[in-house]
Amino acid sequence: MSWLKKVGKAKGGHAEPATPLAPLNARLHDWSGELRDDTKFAEGFLDQLTLPGQVSALAYEPGIGLLAVGTVHIYGAPPVRISITLRPALRVKHLVFKSDTYLLVCIDEKDNLSVYDLSRQDPHAATLRGSARRAPPTASSAGANPMQIADAPLRTATHSARNAVLCVEVTAEHSHLFLGLADGTVDAYDLERCAPAPYRIPNLWWNEEEAMRRTNEPGAPSRLHVPLIIDIKTHPRDLNLLLLCYEGGAVLYSVRDKAAVRAFRLRLLPGAPGPQPDAPMEEIWSERACPATAIAWGPDGEQFAMGHENGCISFWSVKDEDKPLLVRTLDEVDVDRPTAPEELAQRRSAGAREPIFKLAWSAFPGPGWYESAASVLGSGSGGNGAADAAQQAHANETGTQGTVLTVMGGTPVRQNAACLHIFHLPPAAPSALWTSTTPEAQHKARRAQQEALVSRHMSVYRTSATVEDFVLLPRLSPFYNGMYDPYAILVLVGPDDSLPSLAAQTTHRGLESYSFPPKPQSSAPYVRLTLPLPLQCVGRGTLLGAKTYSVPLATYRRLVQDAHASPKGSIHPDVAMGGFATPHLTGGATLAHAPAIARNGQPRMLITWHLDGSVRVHDASPHLLLLGVDDARRGTVLERPFPSPLPHLSTNVRDVVLHPSAIGAPALEPLQRFPMRMQVADVVPAWDAAELALRLTTGHVLHLAYAPAALVGDAGAAAADALHGLALHDTPAANSAPLPEFTPLEATAQAHVPGFKPHAMLHLLPMPPTCMALSDAGLCAVASGGLLAVADARSQEMVVRAGFGAHDFYSRQIGEREARIVASESRGEIAALTFAVCRIAEDRMLAPRLIVVRTSGYVTVWTFEQSSLGDWFGFRSAGVQLDTQGTVLAASVLDPYGHAARCTAEDVQRARIEQESPDGGMASSAQHFHLLLVVTESCATIRDQVTGPRIGHADLPEKADGAQIVVRPHGRALLTVSPSSITALTLPRLDTAHRIQRHVPPSLEVVAAPPKVSIEAQGDFAELSDGQQLRLWTAFATQPHGEMPNMCLFTPRPLPYAPGAGAGGYIASLGQWLGTSAVSTLSPGAQLDAVIGGTRRPPQPKLPPRVSYVPEVPVVESPRTSVSAAPASGSKAAGKGSGAATPSAEAPRESWLSSYQKSLTSLANGSARSQAQINMQLLHKRDEILANLGEGMSDLERSAKDFLKQTRNSALKAAARDKFDKYTNL
Repeated sequence: MSWLKKVGKAKGGHAEPATPLAPLNARLHDWSGELRDDTKFAEGFLDQLTLPGQVSALAYEPGIGLLAVGTVHIYGAPPVRISITLRPALRVKHLVFKSDTYLLVCIDEKDNLSVYDLSRQDPHAATLRGSARRAPPTASSAGANPMQIADAPLRTATHSARNAVLCVEVTAEHSHLFLGLADGTVDAYDLERCAPAPYRIPNLWWNEEEAMRRTNEPGAPSRLHVPLIIDIKTHPRDLNLLLLCYEGGAVLYSVRDKAAVRAFRLRLLPGAPGPQPDAPMEEIWSERACPATAIAWGPDGEQFAMGHENGCISFWSVKDEDKPLLVRTLDEVDVDRPTAPEELAQRRSAGAREPIFKLAWSAFPGPGWYESAASVLGSGSGGNGAADAAQQAHANETGTQGTVLTVMGGTPVRQNAACLHIFHLPPAAPSALWTSTTPEAQHKARRAQQEALVSRHMSVYRTSATVEDFVLLPRLSPFYNGMYDPYAILVLVGPDDSLPSLAAQTTHRGLESYSFPPKPQSSAPYVRLTLPLPLQCVGRGTLLGAKTYSVPLATYRRLVQDAHASPKGSIHPDVAMGGFATPHLTGGATLAHAPAIARNGQPRMLITWHLDGSVRVHDASPHLLLLGVDDARRGTVLERPFPSPLPHLSTNVRDVVLHPSAIGAPALEPLQRFPMRMQVADVVPAWDAAELALRLTTGHVLHLAYAPAALVGDAGAAAADALHGLALHDTPAANSAPLPEFTPLEATAQAHVPGFKPHAMLHLLPMPPTCMALSDAGLCAVASGGLLAVADARSQEMVVRAGFGAHDFYSRQIGEREARIVASESRGEIAALTFAVCRIAEDRMLAPRLIVVRTSGYVTVWTFEQSSLGDWFGFRSAGVQLDTQGTVLAASVLDPYGHAARCTAEDVQRARIEQESPDGGMASSAQHFHLLLVVTESCATIRDQVTGPRIGHADLPEKADGAQIVVRPHGRALLTVSPSSITALTLPRLDTAHRIQRHVPPSLEVVAAPPKVSIEAQGDFAELSDGQQLRLWTAFATQPHGEMPNMCLFTPRPLPYAPGAGAGGYIASLGQWLGTSAVSTLSPGAQLDAVIGGTRRPPQPKLPPRVSYVPEVPVVESPRTSVSAAPASGSKAAGKGSGAATPSAEAPRESWLSSYQKSLTSLANGSARSQAQINMQLLHKRDEILANLGEGMSDLERSAKDFLKQTRNSALKAAARDKFDKYTNL
């Protein structure tokens, strides 16, 4: 019947009686089933999705494609990430990769050096692969759980430096690591032999300072001053040369000669304006020293850049230590030239500048022959002009013509330092053009070098906070100090002062990534790139909340259909990164069971909201850990990370509020004044309708609805609608009228992009709401204290307003029963809201209802009905007092079979059909009723017919943080999670099925507040601690499921030859392929190792073999009878035919032939390889013979010289003796 008829009959007192329900035992059965067995439950740790500490160091390995973040996490391909726990667990200060041997070097804050071999797994940790995973890693705990270390690389060496390590340098061309220490010296560590080397570079700047003191140079430091070493850089084309950066300048050092070649020091002459032209004249007209802060080699090795403390950048020729090629700041050049006072007064000054903190000088490969030929043919003309045009077009498209200098620092102190400056420099002139030593040729060479340093364009990366560090990500080459052909830049930024401050460590530093190099002549010079999920949750992305949900399959397919294809890398989608991951199943399951487990699992979504106002949606479905692509060599390889981000479903509240079309909206004006104060407090989804409601801390509610990408015509219409939606009239004053309750936001949506699009901003309460509910039918309810507001979020109309006194708005039913309900409601605040289409004891008719639970334990039922015009009406229909009080964790309405009652459009339509039917539809059936389950922190209770008698009650053993009904294939149970235990209760009787002892955080992990727990319907739950650490757990660890996959980091790629290697590089690579050390003496790096390692270099340590992955083959067992019967029947038939043949003698001829062919092929391959090895060994013997012959000739020459010297001395002595005898005879 309609709502008006029902109200009239209720007032008249002649409502049709419903059929009484059967006894409780007859109509209610056990829902738990097999979940009463306590062996079904076990706590298991799945994954930690956030970094346990702050980011302290960055490093990238291009040979495999791995990113390392201290302390210490390694990221490769999208599903690959491994955590390494240092022993002892300290903050990492330096991280470097050695690409040729795949080593990771970590130096912590106590100057302990740890070397990890990425090509070898720790055999002790690998034995823990099958162990239970019960404990998450922490920022301060020294021990890690088996899951984190089972695939960890082998730590091959440890070393404690004798002084504080200030800088490190390693190259892929030799085996030694240089450590710059606090006393200014440089020590060497042998990474191949895992031992310190005897080679040491003294403090080379002592001599420079001593010369300054002897010449009475102004500003000379005292003899007590210890010059610090700041950086070490290897010459990009000559391993023998090191550029050492000290406080006062730079020194070019020869490793073989153990001597300084040249010293470079910048001093501004009197009259030079320097970086601050408005400085006092006494300072300008005096000679000033410019302390060095950073260095960077040019790609050709002919010049280098040096940053200074005053914000200047000086460029030097490696052959001229007297005068720099150019001295400039970020916006001026030639600041080292003396200037007249009248010209100084005309110069603009930005004031004092920051020091230059870091420099990186990059080069890029030019266009290939194919691109050049295609451009020439396409232009229709040949010659150099077409080739130059092709090269210019390639440079304009990619921004890679010439070289690129990246500068960190140097900005004026009064300006924002949240930026990185990029100088696009022209290509350098080849040094071979100026080989003459005449003064004219040297002048031309210097002039060409200066012209190559004049920037043609300057680009700026705008970051969210002050830049603290950056690292370039090369495509493949580890040479040129890791600066050749980078495709992205990873920036480490400090805290954002505009955002609210949190005590968590993750807010102190953030990470941002951009495409590199920027395109200087483009409207969008760079693109913001993505990062792995743990790296997104630092800095501005610090987690504020997270919830996990099981999603209907139809909705899941609708949401993920517009997701991008699986990316190759975790940072740039088109650049592959290293490592691979394979499924790891536990609970007695094997790889053959993965498809079945994935089919039985329900899709799952993870929603997170962050400090920067963003709300992100991730795919956390179980099949991401189970299904992948088949690889013949590696087995089943996972393609997507877990959880997998869905960026098209993410939104940012601040971007919506600050959208140009939203400017001027009265309800948004308070938010637009202080946009950084907006924070998301909660997110409530309506999965069947694909809608979200975001509750803000300011009291507003943002309603989002999913929509696919519009076509071109639809996008134009949407743009026209957006223009019509702009408020072009004068905005009334703030105090002239109350703020509107609904603000349409359709104009802010991007029609061409699929995802959750803003629909409306709701401001229904005068204070921030404390709880919220969103139905799939479009109703949104918010409550704060005793105030309740229900609105239709789709039509933007108010439905119910209760608790406002005279401003209440609802379909009133004035009566004694309602007065008693209102009096009971005033005793407590609203704690939970739930929409459901259900029946209650007072009204057996199916209808949409809102269950309002208060802290006092009183429950109010609001009933709603939708008219034919689409308008909603609501009124109080019943109330009941529960025997529980306190914070409500969950409130659910259940049907007779334990399914949660929903409030979808189909359910509302079904209720309307039942109400309009003459006989009341199924209301008279005794098998259709609903139950109400309410769980608080201390107890759980369940009531018959929502407002009927209590049929179950249970007191929880301790204060719970979350509760949820979990659904397994053979039963349902109520799961409650507390900090130290997990309790499973049967349904519907609420008997205790099992209690699991949880992992207790170690004493070093401070827990100041209870965690926020979100449990999904399959028994997995997300836990967000007070330190903003997000962890995933499961309560069914003994059941078949997928856990964190098996990781393999060692997927090397062929490295390019080292610059300047020539034919020796080809021969060395051939020797490496053959597995011989015959050509080791041909490598310049090996020769340098002999110099640094000395004559007593220790032997190589014995290490486990490198990783050779053997895939798990999914074998499905077949019945034994069929397997054993086939050979028996075959042997019988053969016996009857031949009479003497046996099963072993009847091998197929095809198999013999194929095995013979394989043997022949392997023999041929082995013969070629063996012959090549023999040739290389003969070559080695020849080299040894020649070396011995050379040594013999040298010995012969030395002996001849000694013989000549001895003969000469003997002759002189004999002559002198004769003269002496003659003199004495006289």
